[in-house]
Amino acid sequence: MTLRELAKAATQIENGGPIPPDLPEGEGLIVGITGPPGAGKSSLADALTAEFRRRGKTVAIIAVDPTSRQTHGAILGDRVRMQRHHDDPGVFIRSMATRGATGGLARTSSSLARLFRGAGYDFIIIETVGVGQDEIEIASLADVTLVVLVPGMGDDIQAIKAGIMEIADIFVINKSDHAGAEQTEREVLAQESLDTRRAPRPVLRTVATDATGIPQLADELQTRQKRAREARATWRIDHLGIAVRSIDEALPFYADQIGLPVLARETVEHEKVKVAMLPAGDDSRIELLEPLNADSTIAKYIEKRGPGLHHVAMRVPNLTATVERLKAAGVKLLNEPRAGAGGHIYVFIHPSSTGGVLWELIQE
Repeated sequence: MTLRELAKAATQIENGGPIPPDLPEGEGLIVGITGPPGAGKSSLADALTAEFRRRGKTVAIIAVDPTSRQTHGAILGDRVRMQRHHDDPGVFIRSMATRGATGGLARTSSSLARLFRGAGYDFIIIETVGVGQDEIEIASLADVTLVVLVPGMGDDIQAIKAGIMEIADIFVINKSDHAGAEQTEREVLAQESLDTRRAPRPVLRTVATDATGIPQLADELQTRQKRAREARATWRIDHLGIAVRSIDEALPFYADQIGLPVLARETVEHEKVKVAMLPAGDDSRIELLEPLNADSTIAKYIEKRGPGLHHVAMRVPNLTATVERLKAAGVKLLNEPRAGAGGHIYVFIHPSSTGGVLWELIQE
């Protein structure tokens, strides 16, 4: 795909068009950069891009800027901050407005990320708008989420703990040449020590404007890219689908009692279902499924069996090849591969072929 063709496809997708049907999956790592306003997210994305280019890696950048509620326009300033890459054929920068979407992203950010990964970019960097406590949609899209903090936040660390602090894969203390960097790092590490549900997450210091700490951050991301590629070569559990009568009624148990944050909520009209995604380990999730109406498959499931485990979803390296192999073996499939919640491509296997459990296969 040429740069002109890629730009045209990106524009079509941003305007509501489909992803090219013959697009390969790609192996690029999707890196989300989020954090409070003024943390230096654009500068960090710019510095990371320069470092990856020095290493011979290609980079696509999706820079999301807020849309004005009054004028409905957006100042796409992130592109201005990345001017040094504008004539580099190994870098593709796409600025986009939120167009009223909440959560720190635009509605088509997920599809654009898939487009750039399919186009063969090694790293796809998504910079969210300056986010608040509950704007955490990037976690359901990115392979690795960087939460960018700055010295001097003080009590703000505690204030945002229940939101973006929980979705971080890596904490980056940017502008670490400013006073208070050590104190900010201690505060983050103190918060980490209180969370016994997960392994400690890396805390790295950077000064994006002069590239201090950027090589170390790039090393960490390349290591995670290697792990992601190894994981894509094997089957693994993506999520457990649990049918519930009401997501809002079920969440007090999952969110309040167990402490699992809601990564994303979505309505999938063609499936007649509402979905809430919650983390369940490093790569797995719990998917709560609420029927939209009585004709929903989930509604019929609940009527027959009651709320409970609806399906097991597995990620597979090559869904097309897997489907062909299953068909040849006489395995009963419920649908042809199609797009579902979050834009992933999936197919269901009938319980009669799996020993009684509905299986969902998802393209890695």
